Amino acid sequence: MEKISLELALETLINKVNIVEELEEKNLLDSLGFILGEDILSPLNNPPFNRSPLDGFTFNSFDTIGASKDNPATFFVKSEIFAGSYCDDKINKNEAFRIMTGAPIPSSCNCVIKQEEVHFDEKAGILKIYRELKNHENFCFEGEDLKVGELVVQKGEIITYNHIGVFASLGIDKVKVLRKPKIGILSLGSELLMPGASLAPGKIYNSNLFTLMSKLKFLGLDGIMYPPMSDDPILVSNFIEKELKNIDLLITTGGVSVGKKDIMHDVIKELKANRLFWKIDIQPGTPVLAAEKDDKLILSLSGNPFASLVNFELLGRAIIYKMSSGTIKNTKTIEAIVKGGFNKSSSKRRFIRGFFHNGEVFLNDKKHSSGTISSLIGKNCIVEISPGTSSLKENDKVKVILID
Repeated sequence: MEKISLELALETLINKVNIVEELEEKNLLDSLGFILGEDILSPLNNPPFNRSPLDGFTFNSFDTIGASKDNPATFFVKSEIFAGSYCDDKINKNEAFRIMTGAPIPSSCNCVIKQEEVHFDEKAGILKIYRELKNHENFCFEGEDLKVGELVVQKGEIITYNHIGVFASLGIDKVKVLRKPKIGILSLGSELLMPGASLAPGKIYNSNLFTLMSKLKFLGLDGIMYPPMSDDPILVSNFIEKELKNIDLLITTGGVSVGKKDIMHDVIKELKANRLFWKIDIQPGTPVLAAEKDDKLILSLSGNPFASLVNFELLGRAIIYKMSSGTIKNTKTIEAIVKGGFNKSSSKRRFIRGFFHNGEVFLNDKKHSSGTISSLIGKNCIVEISPGTSSLKENDKVKVILID
């Protein structure tokens, strides 16, 4: 298919996506944002013992029967129990322990009173209580939160910091999760240099590779960054053939138009890949090329910096969203009021940079060429302009695609 609509291109790609279903084990802190791949059952009672919810004193509530302000119950305090310690000494009638928050309550005690409610002569060890306490008053039971074998979280939930806190409270340090997609990023062009190299005549620095890699990191994914490759279709096809075994999706930039060095057409032939489409009816980013090889998608984007970003946000991000079962944040389309205007005609469906805030999108007429990159700074959306639009005026309504 050639020169198809954006919607058809997106539908074609989405129908070819294979959702990643492979499980892997992650350390607890590394599991944030992943989909849980197993039911989590509580391995213990939580709390694992009867414990005090406050700082105070613990004893047998029956020894406070009849206690009042005028007739206090008097106890001898045997010892102190702190969080992290353990004491199961037996107490006799009118004996008590001083106890701290989180400390285990001895089996011979059945209540706790706040230290602010009592009079305690620490030197003599004499405690006076001025009211009756109920059985199990201020008492946290063993297993009150979770019991052994109880379902804590079902598989399929996206792991948040709250999940991690609960898992940690149960002593769980590793969990099985759905592996996130492995996405390779490859830039094509003999003119490309990596940042840090000396800029030779006729060469440019490879911005697309770093833009897309950092975008993947922003979305919570670790991309695989390949060094830029020269315009040699045999070399590139051999490289892709080998690397497709290690990744779930390959995104390339450059080499997709009609010039002599636009080699991705030849690469697809060399790979004997199934070409899905070439060119979509948008500006910029028209000459995007999509193919399929061994059930893996190859999405080849424009080499122009902004066009490459548009292709990624409109197509690549939707692929990854489905592939990862929705664990990454997808784009969102809303309506906004134009501020600043855009005084260029758009013969076809066009996408430009913008900054969205509080229902308004701010534009400028400068640096909207697909080859410019500096104007991306300070932008958080892509503005869609309908074909046949002569210009955008102040307070016009437009569709805005949020990309942050």
